[in-house]
Amino acid sequence: MKKRAILCTADTENLIKLSQYLFRDGWELISAGETGKMLAEADIPYTEMTAITETPRTFQHYLTLYSSILTTGQQRDRSYYSNDYQEINMVCINTMPSFKKISDFVELDFSNNCIDMRCCSLIQAACRNYKNVLALTDPSDYEEVMIRMKTESISSDFRLYLAGKAFNMIAACNASVGDSILLQTGTDTYLRYFTIPYKKAVDLKNGATSHQSASLYMLPEFIGSLGGLKKLQGKEISYNLYIEIDAIWKELTRFSMQLKNAAAVQGNDSEGNPTVTQFTPAAGCVFTYSIKHETSVSAALGSNAAESYKKMFNCGKRALDGAAVGFSAVVDDIAAQELVQSNLTAVVAPGFTADARVTLAAKKDMRLIAMSKPAMLSYNFRSLDGGLIIETADNILFEKWNLVTKTRPSQQQIDEMAFGQLIIMGTKQDAAVLIKDQVTTGMCCTAMVPEDACLAALDHSVKNIQAGLTNNTQNAEVLVCGSALPFSTELKQLADSGIHAILQPGGTPNDEEFIKLCNERGIAMIFTGIEHPGC
Repeated sequence: MKKRAILCTADTENLIKLSQYLFRDGWELISAGETGKMLAEADIPYTEMTAITETPRTFQHYLTLYSSILTTGQQRDRSYYSNDYQEINMVCINTMPSFKKISDFVELDFSNNCIDMRCCSLIQAACRNYKNVLALTDPSDYEEVMIRMKTESISSDFRLYLAGKAFNMIAACNASVGDSILLQTGTDTYLRYFTIPYKKAVDLKNGATSHQSASLYMLPEFIGSLGGLKKLQGKEISYNLYIEIDAIWKELTRFSMQLKNAAAVQGNDSEGNPTVTQFTPAAGCVFTYSIKHETSVSAALGSNAAESYKKMFNCGKRALDGAAVGFSAVVDDIAAQELVQSNLTAVVAPGFTADARVTLAAKKDMRLIAMSKPAMLSYNFRSLDGGLIIETADNILFEKWNLVTKTRPSQQQIDEMAFGQLIIMGTKQDAAVLIKDQVTTGMCCTAMVPEDACLAALDHSVKNIQAGLTNNTQNAEVLVCGSALPFSTELKQLADSGIHAILQPGGTPNDEEFIKLCNERGIAMIFTGIEHPGC
């Protein structure tokens, strides 16, 4: 009896090779739609069967096909069927999970409704009868299937393995449909089941260490910033570098969202009077940001890419060795002339000019990463053993702006505090940064308590400035702390070192002592009421 195979694939990789093999081996190929056109263009004969597609008038033919798959190889169950029921020995079907608009579901024309019934049900029927029907969904399995067919070594275990992969595909497609509906019409932020259909994009050379394995998964249709990632130069992207590229691009996206046209924030002054604090838009500035070992290194704002990078580099020369750097603007040749003198693992930017790429070609190990899509900044995920924690992303720069001291900050200090708060959002708790001329002269992102973070950041800042790494010989004036900062006698060093403005969440039992010190020393202090736990 002639064997029959259904071919209907959205992912057509390796399909022609499989189809040619089956035809030469005497199989009858059944197809329709775009897959059928592809076979015809390759001069591969096939039987047209429109029952595979979503057409109401072919529904009875579809039921016949469905029943044939379920009963192939089971003569006892087929004894009462008519001659229309011919055995199907292979179902090669795959569909692509995709997110839909609500209008795609409410379309009254049944043939245009986006809910797939036939393809998924046919492959599911093949899985139900996996001992007699090969369920093929992954093009990477076609070669192995052909080898096993040639050697007559298709085992039940292998058939079950293919069925498992088919169910995995069906689950992803169903998940994309459910999420498309519920995330647009539902009221729950967190659905009962977490079913986002991530698809494997690439196997990585290793995980965080050389003895670990890892794969990168991405959302369907290249949604999210990774969907717009393009490596223009350099070695393959490693596990750790993917994480750093993601963190850099999220921070660059936050800059566009939060500082380019920063919204005013309400609060109170030290007398309890309501205030509105305005920030100078940073739309004309270029933001540079750097990470090493998943830890923030330095950041700066400049009038152009080259200036911004030089400011940042001067305050992190040693730490930037082997770091990844991001730019909020296209990297031109002037910036490239600065970058080529550095030992960086990667440069991330919206793009690179042709001249810049020529200049940076000399650094063959330096990856050039062009990103074309903004980060979604929707949720954060933390894997647990047997579970997953999901939280909304930290996208609020300020909840309030309460001036708790008599001394008011200058507009420049206000803008630098906003810049420092942006940097804090990309660090780990407890973290502190010192800002001078819109560059982080000192940072600490790994302390166990906020006091230690502040003092360590101050120490780094003083050393950088004394070494002549900034354009100003005076010490940094602005301190931003990501966690509520309890007062201690050691923190008097902040006042002695020239700090003139402090921004912190506030809310500790001895806030009044800190406020008193600031009033005595002429320091402006702002309480934001919001902590940024970072990554």
